[in-house]
Amino acid sequence: MIFQKRTDFLPSSSGNALGSSVRFELTREFHIDSIYIRLTLTPTAVMATACADGIYNLLKRVTLKVSDGARTRSVVDATGRGLVEYARQILGGLNGGYDYNVGANGTSALTLVIPIFFAHPQIADPIGSAFLLPAPRYNNNPELTLQFGSQADMDVNGTPTFAVAAGITAQVIVHRREVNDPNFTTYDTELSEISYPFTSSGTNQLTELQVPGSYTGMLLRCFTSTSALGDISTSGGEFKLQALGNVLRRFQLAHVVEENDFSKFRPFTASAASAGSVTYQTAGLYYQDFLTDRVGESVAELGSVLDTNYLMATGARLQLIGDIDGAANKKINILSHRIFGVLDRLKMRPKLAA
Repeated sequence: MIFQKRTDFLPSSSGNALGSSVRFELTREFHIDSIYIRLTLTPTAVMATACADGIYNLLKRVTLKVSDGARTRSVVDATGRGLVEYARQILGGLNGGYDYNVGANGTSALTLVIPIFFAHPQIADPIGSAFLLPAPRYNNNPELTLQFGSQADMDVNGTPTFAVAAGITAQVIVHRREVNDPNFTTYDTELSEISYPFTSSGTNQLTELQVPGSYTGMLLRCFTSTSALGDISTSGGEFKLQALGNVLRRFQLAHVVEENDFSKFRPFTASAASAGSVTYQTAGLYYQDFLTDRVGESVAELGSVLDTNYLMATGARLQLIGDIDGAANKKINILSHRIFGVLDRLKMRPKLAA
């Protein structure tokens, strides 16, 4: 990185009950590179029927709001499980505890770490630093809110049993960068997750996605029920990502997960002594990468991002069209990362021979 790292942490908030929320103010001394949300807890009773997102649904929603003087906006608005799965895609892997914890449903003490990145791990410097969160330029301290899942959110059984001893302890670790150039250019970004229900089956079911901005990636998390993730496409069904009638990508969900997993790494040795089962989670998770064809690989320019800014002048939207085997409780959560503004100066333009 081109700027020196400064690490800080906020006082922990302990004794948080299921279904409660806690708010942290992030101070504005330096630009923010990333935030790690660290949760520790000890379940006293297992989930009779674990929800689809498992123990990571403990962090039901994360929002980070900033005020730049003109408006207050959310730069992060996503689920805890969505954030951790998105991080797994852009990094190529996570800490060893992830694959244990994602399948955990016991009464052993757990530590969950949910990362949020502003300087995108797939974008090399100096471009990567252009997406630092410019906290010193805001009028007020950014506000981070953590909403914890309730017992019913965690345990979808008709008679839920899940419980936690002495509440949940939350700690926020903030990684900052000392930007010593007051004129250094930064770009606004947004990491947001929206849920789209599909209660009936059919071909060519249309979902309109967010504009404007340039997409660097889009994570589709498909729910087959309240307790399971999986492929919700019809047999042999396909999806199309299109704009103004032009098909930008055409794919089957099974093909996407295979491409994603080619570049995953497992940086640890599995052991049966863990609190949770070892679950190499792939079901229901499909990542569309607009930076590179290799998950977790870095890039030095932004020529391949999915630019939707031109749609604003037409009133059209980016569309996802799919052949979906719908039913009650079937849905797709789409977590997307967008960069706002004109990015031409960050794109390589090959010179063609005269």
